[in-house]
Amino acid sequence: MAKRSKYFFWIGEAGKVATPFWWIVWMFFIIYLPFLRPWWWVFLPLLLSVELKTLYLWWISWDFTYPQTKWVVLEIVPPRESLVPIKAMEDVFATMWGPLFDAPNFRELYCDGMLPECPNWMSLELVSIEGKLHFYIRVTQGHRLSLETALYSYYPDLEIQEVPDYTRNVPKNIPNDEWDIYAEDYVAKKPAPYPIKTYEKFFEPQGEKISAEEKRIDPLNSLLESMSKLGKGEQFWMQVIISSTSSGSYNPEFKGDSEEIINKLTKRPGKKKEPTLFDEIMYVLNQLIAGPIQDGAGEKATYKWAELGQRSETGEREMIMTPGEREILTEVENKVKKPIFRTAIRGMYVAKRENWKASHRILLRTYFGHFHTENMNTIQLDSNTRTKVHYLFRKRRVFLRARKMLKNSIMRFPSYFPDRKNGNSLLSPEELASIFHFPIKMTGMVMPTMEKVEAKKSGPPPNLPVE
Repeated sequence: MAKRSKYFFWIGEAGKVATPFWWIVWMFFIIYLPFLRPWWWVFLPLLLSVELKTLYLWWISWDFTYPQTKWVVLEIVPPRESLVPIKAMEDVFATMWGPLFDAPNFRELYCDGMLPECPNWMSLELVSIEGKLHFYIRVTQGHRLSLETALYSYYPDLEIQEVPDYTRNVPKNIPNDEWDIYAEDYVAKKPAPYPIKTYEKFFEPQGEKISAEEKRIDPLNSLLESMSKLGKGEQFWMQVIISSTSSGSYNPEFKGDSEEIINKLTKRPGKKKEPTLFDEIMYVLNQLIAGPIQDGAGEKATYKWAELGQRSETGEREMIMTPGEREILTEVENKVKKPIFRTAIRGMYVAKRENWKASHRILLRTYFGHFHTENMNTIQLDSNTRTKVHYLFRKRRVFLRARKMLKNSIMRFPSYFPDRKNGNSLLSPEELASIFHFPIKMTGMVMPTMEKVEAKKSGPPPNLPVE
């Protein structure tokens, strides 16, 4: 997402306020023209019908249907040691892509109130409450069975239990005199087809159960260690909100960017564009200055004028890609062939003012450094939404941002809600599994601060007497 100059931060907010009143501009234009002025009564209902459609869809979706949706917060209690590879978590996300993806038809959109795109989502959460670590997944009641089935199929030793929503345990009017908040949203830096560094790059063989845990480097351990050091009156929430989407009509830029990257690396010609007036002028000037192109030498030389839009590609197709280019091409093609999720990532530090520690605000920045590569992609903070402002009305703007971030965290809404597309990243199941998975082994500071399964559960023996 392109960054706007710090001096024009107000343009975005002004645009949001002015957008619903576009029809007033058109009405002034119609009244200004004498031959259209008598017909204003025809144009006014037509223009208002567009806004009435928007208001109706908002009412039936968010005011009528959404309040009836039952959400559950499931706490996932992992075993002390898991020998299941992280690739299993990738398959869990790939399995959930289907149940979460549901494109509404006309009746479902206008009568049932389904959202027009990405109507279903769930939230993957890692939470530290005064140093006590918890894995949560917030999902609708209708998708609970699909999630539990997928998790138990790979992690039979897990314990899954429904618990109250932890976000309800803090005041809803933060920041206030007693509590304060610092929150950041995170987005991918480069275009979506570029993947981040995934778990396969952390020296883990694929598809095997490994008994030698020292062969497995788990970046999640560093985040767990940091979160386990929170003290009394401190909380840190990591929320990864995902919804199934596709690279077709929902995200055409994903497919277009991937084709552009692949064509650039393989030296394939892109789609031929129609020449503009400027191109034609430059073509004429070039012919007048450079003259015709010579082919051959001496008396056998021939001359011809270059065609408009023609460019020499001699030798380009024969160039051998460098190892780095070949790696990028492989990783991009590997991501494009997988299902994708529209992902909003948020980190929030909530603490009482007397227990506030500034160093605990940015734990996720260190964690996402594990997935950074210069030639691929990285996850960085979105400076447009974080609760820190440098210019003009700083205190008031920080206060409003903090209140909005808290509301979005409680409701599990994306950063720019009601715009559910802006500020998100498109991640594959492999990338999601790299960011959110269960720890391989609990050690150090983590073990006493995380609830874990101490003993393996099993069913009764088949010959157990029942009388």
